[in-house]
Amino acid sequence: LASWYFDDDAATVAADDKTQKSSSRAGPCLVDLIDTFTMPERPVNKPFRLAVTDFFKGGAVGSSNSVSVSGRIAQGHVQIGEHVTLVPGGVTGVVKSIDVDYATEDWAVAGDSVVLMIQNVDIQLLSIATVVCAGPPAKPIQAVCRFEAQLVVFDPPVPITNGFPTLMHIQSLNVPVVIHKIIETFDQRTGEVVKRRPRHIRKGATARVEIRAETPVCLELFKDSKELGRLMLRKNGETIAAGIVTSLFIK
Repeated sequence: LASWYFDDDAATVAADDKTQKSSSRAGPCLVDLIDTFTMPERPVNKPFRLAVTDFFKGGAVGSSNSVSVSGRIAQGHVQIGEHVTLVPGGVTGVVKSIDVDYATEDWAVAGDSVVLMIQNVDIQLLSIATVVCAGPPAKPIQAVCRFEAQLVVFDPPVPITNGFPTLMHIQSLNVPVVIHKIIETFDQRTGEVVKRRPRHIRKGATARVEIRAETPVCLELFKDSKELGRLMLRKNGETIAAGIVTSLFIK
């Protein structure tokens, strides 16, 4: 980046209608520092997960019984010919083609934005935030209506109490949820419990709560998947809390 973006010659500045050279520069430039950053490790060895952001019928020529899905691979890897499972629904299909950044490839890994063409899948079973998982014998992601989360509360317009309705954002999904039960509040720095079963959560507090959704939502524990274990809560167009998934209630 530095060699492409920055001219090693001294920066040119104009003063009194004359072109002067400025040789003063305190420390390295921004692009020099960016070049020193360590690339984050991609979770390619975890089970394959792709949260669908868009989908459409067909894809390539002669693909009348196929559906194409797009999104960013959260973890794992996939290649042409592999079986995949769609959750919710549990339907299994076969990957027929993979496009990575508009180029056809034989495989893709975590972090890639892809379009997968999957054979033998009914488009009516798909929706935004359907998760494409590695096929059998791998264990797919869980779709649940109840889970526990650790929240950091920002500045809600009214106190958060038991039964508080809100809108949960996770990946590309927006779904109505209810704070069913406030389990406890605790000190974020020490982890010490401040109060069990409080009547409300105040501004700036950290709490553990049980959340219930109207429809099943594909979630992972944050310790297992940072991409699929984070969430935000919004109310009247404002973000009131953010948190991580700590427990799932699986039927």
